[in-house]
Amino acid sequence: MSMVQLNRHEFNSLDEMSLGTTCFEPLIQAFKEVRMRGGDERTFYEGLSEGQQQLFIFRVYYNHVHHSPEELFWWSAYFLAQPPRWLALKSSFRVHGDDKAAELLEEIESFLTARGYSVSLESFEVSRSDMAENLELLNSFSDYYDRLQKHTEVIHQRLAQYIRSHPDEFVDLE
Repeated sequence: MSMVQLNRHEFNSLDEMSLGTTCFEPLIQAFKEVRMRGGDERTFYEGLSEGQQQLFIFRVYYNHVHHSPEELFWWSAYFLAQPPRWLALKSSFRVHGDDKAAELLEEIESFLTARGYSVSLESFEVSRSDMAENLELLNSFSDYYDRLQKHTEVIHQRLAQYIRSHPDEFVDLE
């Protein structure tokens, strides 16, 4: 796995969000290469260290859902339709978040499951426009979105602390 190269000063001077982004970039690039070659995504993920897995799954989810309640709805349903991916995301939220962050994912899961959104990818027919047609979806995911913004800040901080404590998993320090 290729890692980002940084000197010690750069590594120490990056804020939490920038550090996470910097360490995520080589992971997502490697993932995209695997996907373009038709490789096994699960093998790619399992080849990452535990810390890299936690960063990878969180940032893939976060980078999509932080844009809007509609994106939170669609991507949550998409992840939920893939149980290994959803379980990995929940693990990342539990390990690096606070109790409220993990509870929020549980609430989203319960809400989607109760409304039949936990389907498999083979029968995945979720549309972002579903929210425009369903006031309950709109209100619930607007609330989830607002709460997610608060909780992900803690996750970013804790992931950065983990990276700083385990730099050899993420960076080649010059």
